[in-house]
Amino acid sequence: MCGLLGIIAQRGRRPSVDGATARVMRDVMERRGPDGHGYWEHENAILAHRRLAIRDVSEAGAQPMATPDGRFQIVYNGELYNDQELRKELLDLGAVPGGFKSSCDTETILWAFATWGQETWTRLRGMFSIGVYDTVTHRLSLARDPMGIKPLYYHLGVGEVIFASEVNAILAHPGVEPVPDMAMASAYLSTVRSVMGHRTMFENVHAIRPGEAMVFEASTGDLSLYPFHMGTPAQAAEDPELLEHTRAMVADSTARHMHADVKLGAFLSGGLDSTVLCREASLRSKDLHTWCSGLERGDGGSDDASHALEAADFLGLEHSQNNMGRERFSAQWKSMVHDLGIPLSTPNEIAIHDLCLGVRDSGTKVILSGEGADEIFGGYEMTLQAAWDFEQNAAETRQGGIYQLESSAWVAPHLKPRLITGRSWQESGHDEWLHQHYHDTFEDCVREAGSEATALDAHLRFLRHQNLPGLLQRLDTSSMLASVEGRTPFADVEMASFAEALPMLSKFQPSAHDGSSTLAVAVTGKLALRRAYKGMIPASIETRAKHSFPLPFESWMSDCAETLTRSAFAREFFAADLRAEVARDPETHWRFAWPMINLSLWGERWWG
Repeated sequence: MCGLLGIIAQRGRRPSVDGATARVMRDVMERRGPDGHGYWEHENAILAHRRLAIRDVSEAGAQPMATPDGRFQIVYNGELYNDQELRKELLDLGAVPGGFKSSCDTETILWAFATWGQETWTRLRGMFSIGVYDTVTHRLSLARDPMGIKPLYYHLGVGEVIFASEVNAILAHPGVEPVPDMAMASAYLSTVRSVMGHRTMFENVHAIRPGEAMVFEASTGDLSLYPFHMGTPAQAAEDPELLEHTRAMVADSTARHMHADVKLGAFLSGGLDSTVLCREASLRSKDLHTWCSGLERGDGGSDDASHALEAADFLGLEHSQNNMGRERFSAQWKSMVHDLGIPLSTPNEIAIHDLCLGVRDSGTKVILSGEGADEIFGGYEMTLQAAWDFEQNAAETRQGGIYQLESSAWVAPHLKPRLITGRSWQESGHDEWLHQHYHDTFEDCVREAGSEATALDAHLRFLRHQNLPGLLQRLDTSSMLASVEGRTPFADVEMASFAEALPMLSKFQPSAHDGSSTLAVAVTGKLALRRAYKGMIPASIETRAKHSFPLPFESWMSDCAETLTRSAFAREFFAADLRAEVARDPETHWRFAWPMINLSLWGERWWG
């Protein structure tokens, strides 16, 4: 896990900054890589790197890394989980003269690209953002993993591409001004997402999408983007050995995600996903340490904490609880927005970061997390039940993507003309882009699910494409700020292919009702996962419905609400009357307050 930076100009030009400035841009990401740094410059190209040493912690794993002839130079952030298979294949082909010089997966990817070029991306099983520069063809190749675990951003200058692991690093370039993207600011109010598609919170900084590659021809200035990964169509038939196959997939993915040359631990919330994950990890590590978030005394009890302790005792694990309180929540909220340069996603991002600080203090550098199980195995029972009811309602006229937007919005789209000032609402494009993005994404999910899919398959895939990248970004930003690498065995390309090919009824079973009453939360989701581990984890957890960590952020937000009146961006963007009302009583208006205060802190960070 690292931070990477590149500045590639057209042939005949020099990079737009000197080496000293490029190093400053690189070192903005120091917490992503506190263990080392590297720099390479050649004619029109600069590559730089901050290293968090996880695999082969010796200097043999330092970056930028080059082939012996100097032709290919690579910077890489992530972990490769089919490293040994690829190494064997490359050695059998005779593609690595003299053999590998390190046990670092960076070298594996470097030789893979030297052998297979752009085809390499489809062969990688892992989390990654990668930049490779070919000094012979003068071609820059970028790629991001299909699940969207590792971030990769870029800026298009005059005859130049700048790319980095963080928006902050690009905005540290003296020629790149932080210009707010008003359409994204409005979109954030509804989605609490700071990245959607290629768009970020800044007009001139873009994102490589999950499963996407970019090629920049420095000889001509031509640039192209293309997807290299497509989802697996749904299947109609039931697998007679489903439970055995499910356990085998989880066991294999967990084992692969545990390869590290440093101390590794796991998050254990007491939910199904983390308990299953820790069960498999405990079979492969005799001294696995687990962590859970809790609340300080006086801030309420946490059901998660008691279930986590029960799971740890059942599995025989050493377990720690890190308690979050109001003062630390407020202080870290402000500092995280400042350090990241973007608004936060959900309030739990602060708790995850605080937990990672404790993990790092213990000497642990890698943490396993259960993100992804809900999106691929159907864990959001209430969300999927509501989607089922929507599909069964003959009177519904909304398209699937618009339903998804409106049903999950923090701030409902129809309220924004009153909340946002007239000028800003006009600059945002009246949310036309947001509606189109949701519509197009949902239609892509329909096509991806295939003709054998049920009505719910597209909705579940939508959660994987739209919801999961935000959760993975949350884990990446909160963990890397603490110099900890987060790994997600469920958010794995092979796991996703397996789960998405399963019939919907093996994941989620909707309840039939007339929609006139509210259903209690029923344990109808992640059925394959629950049944596969029946009797192997505590029964109370195996039958436990989906819950989020009960952080009482609603009553804590008043500590940061003053920024709504202080931030110049907030005064320009939000209507005065509603801004004042939310500032007076953020607890009552919590669905407005969380995204509004985040935007205010973000605006204050960049524009005073």
